[in-house]
Amino acid sequence: MESVTTCIVLESKNLKETLYFYEGILGFKPSKERPQLRVTGVWYDIGSTRICFVVNRGLGEHRETVISSVKELLLKTTNVERLKKKLAFYQISFVEEHHGEEVRIIFHDPDGYTLQFTSI
Repeated sequence: MESVTTCIVLESKNLKETLYFYEGILGFKPSKERPQLRVTGVWYDIGSTRICFVVNRGLGEHRETVISSVKELLLKTTNVERLKKKLAFYQISFVEEHHGEEVRIIFHDPDGYTLQFTSI
């Protein structure tokens, strides 16, 4: 496994929907390296990037808040056609852009984050 050099923390409004979307539709696998924290969420390792989806919950009187400036995730795929078929099957709207040989597929996850997959 590649070592993690970048960690992105995103808030999930509904962890069940997030799990279904990323694991059930996109085929991501949860990280085996997830640390034991008192935070409800899921970690995905994609190359050298770890994406952490956490649920924002009030814990007692102390309210923990996740603040993220990330609005878009840029990822790479070796199979654009398979991704397009999955998105069409699950009726997820997407935009396809062509830049020379490169193809980009852009769509949103259930929390409104923009995902941009680029062909490699």
